[in-house]
Amino acid sequence: MLILLRHGQTTSNVARALDTALPGAPLTELGQQQAREVGPELMDLYGPNAVVTSEALRARQTGQLAFDPFFDHIPAVSGLQEITAGEHEMQNSFEAHESYHGIVHSWFDGSSDQAIPGGEDAHQFLHRYQGGVAEALRGEDSSAVVVSHGAAIRMFAVRAAGIDPKFAVRNPLPNCRFVVLNPTDTFGQWELVRWGDN
Repeated sequence: MLILLRHGQTTSNVARALDTALPGAPLTELGQQQAREVGPELMDLYGPNAVVTSEALRARQTGQLAFDPFFDHIPAVSGLQEITAGEHEMQNSFEAHESYHGIVHSWFDGSSDQAIPGGEDAHQFLHRYQGGVAEALRGEDSSAVVVSHGAAIRMFAVRAAGIDPKFAVRNPLPNCRFVVLNPTDTFGQWELVRWGDN
């Protein structure tokens, strides 16, 4: 079982800034509270035996606050960071969001070659993200939490489980909510167990 958990609220979320570069913004007080609440929730629901986070500060803080009572070691793993915003980094304009999310949504639909201006394309994203997920799922019968980022989680889940792109566009993932996937032998045919609170 793979639980893809979005980090708690950050100062950049409040400002609607496209914050994708490392280390990124810290959690707000609300984000810290969200993290403390989601850890026991996920332990009760799925009993994961491993937790990893992206290298972003907000993901590392979320992982520690959520799971420190349950795990001695919560490593940060490369490759699990947010889809890079490139030229739109830290911008919060309508135009920046339209450009960034428009390209990401086209990736949901199967287009892979168009890159974020100054950033990555879908091939590059999936290559690095799949490597990070493989690191999280190293153990046999492993059930792992990956603390990551909203656009990255949705993009990976759409491609891993063949989810309807329109559903993914209409259902962004709130802070400290999660997508649960059951990996199978064939990437693209993984089972979707849960998407947020749907």
